[in-house]
Amino acid sequence: MKTAIILAAGKGSKLWPYNEYWPKAALPVAGRSVLSRMIGHLKSLSMERIIVAADYLDKRLKSLCHGIEGVEVVSVSAPQGTADTLERLLPMVTDEKVLIVYGDIVTTQAAMQKFIRQSSDSGSDADLLVKPLDQERTQDWFCANVSDKEVLQIYGHPRPHYVNHRLLGVYAARTAALQSALAQNPGFMTHVNVGMMPPMEAALEQSLQIMIEAGCRVTAHCAETAVIDIDKPWHLLQAAHLVLDHEIKTLMESSIPDSAVIHPSAEIKGQVILGEGVIVGRNVQIKGNAVIGKGTIIENGAIIGANSVIGADCVITDYCKIGDFSVIGNRNRIGHCAEFEGITFDNVSFTHYGEVFGVVGTSTDIAAGVTIGVLRFDDLPQMQKVQGRTEFPEKFGNAVYFGDYTRTGIASLYMPGVKIGSNSVIGPAVLVEQDVPSRTLLHLDQQQLVKKAWGPHRYGW
Repeated sequence: MKTAIILAAGKGSKLWPYNEYWPKAALPVAGRSVLSRMIGHLKSLSMERIIVAADYLDKRLKSLCHGIEGVEVVSVSAPQGTADTLERLLPMVTDEKVLIVYGDIVTTQAAMQKFIRQSSDSGSDADLLVKPLDQERTQDWFCANVSDKEVLQIYGHPRPHYVNHRLLGVYAARTAALQSALAQNPGFMTHVNVGMMPPMEAALEQSLQIMIEAGCRVTAHCAETAVIDIDKPWHLLQAAHLVLDHEIKTLMESSIPDSAVIHPSAEIKGQVILGEGVIVGRNVQIKGNAVIGKGTIIENGAIIGANSVIGADCVITDYCKIGDFSVIGNRNRIGHCAEFEGITFDNVSFTHYGEVFGVVGTSTDIAAGVTIGVLRFDDLPQMQKVQGRTEFPEKFGNAVYFGDYTRTGIASLYMPGVKIGSNSVIGPAVLVEQDVPSRTLLHLDQQQLVKKAWGPHRYGW
């Protein structure tokens, strides 16, 4: 098995506000795009040919893959689902067995290595990477009923008592058997529970169910490390934590080039990997392991939390604080007493006071005094609305999600879990209590009481 197909043609509409400028596979996770990270895993595991299926914002994916040997991006016009996309690409594959990976998957190299080895040795017609169900809502995912590694049935977004494992979007299949099952796909997921309402999309999982019904041997392999499907905004934070936990927290030694400068008063408690020209200045504290990109300046009492990634050409200074497990993009400016935890994309400015937890999109300006509320008065987890549907995030539902190219006014306040659309402006002192659509100006219509003849006589003179 030397060929992999990465399915990255979808629009990712449930990821709003980040789907407007990003195909899901291009989104950054700990300094690298989802797609680049997966390609890196596959090439290190001796995949000789990687085909990336693209449609929505395909130029962004082509840009990411430009010049990478053995990787080709194929635009698939108006795909009608993952099965339709795969059916068009499979004739390009000459291998007896093919690896198929969804383009929004973030996992570890170790997880991919083990699955590829298992699927190569299994002798099955298809192999699926799965995880036992825990507290997840089965209605959100494709799931399977597995007995002694044999996949008995695959369901689309079922009720929990029908299934015991969740599919993770990583599959291997015999090319000929899969091609036949794709040709039989009816154009939507028919294998659902009574009362479910499948969309008109040709799902690859329905073709895998057709293989089972045809007597093919389909085997499940449990993932030993986490696999994050970036489906909704909070999954960006989950994916970052997964990568930081496996790649940064486990650093065993530092790498400091001769061009980097560390001031004698700086305190570094972990291992650090510094890029060329990095400056770690006066009274800086780095609380644990960290990776800091080239040309970045961290100065004058800035505090960097443990297991963090800081991008290139940033200026982080003047007693600001970056929380643990945070990812700061390239060319960020974070300044005087600003407190941040979460993810920023490139070119973000947050230079003066404030307290922000969440994800901040590209070229977004966080004004002085911006404050995020993270705790509900009833102490319950924060629910989210995605395309009108109530969601119950397992983590990070209380974070705030700023879209790309957004501006905020001084002293604006944000309640737990709100999402701010791209190209929007939030005025000074606005309290944001619900999601703000993209391309929206939200400001106060202030009423003022003006009293004349105010002066010394009012104070007894």
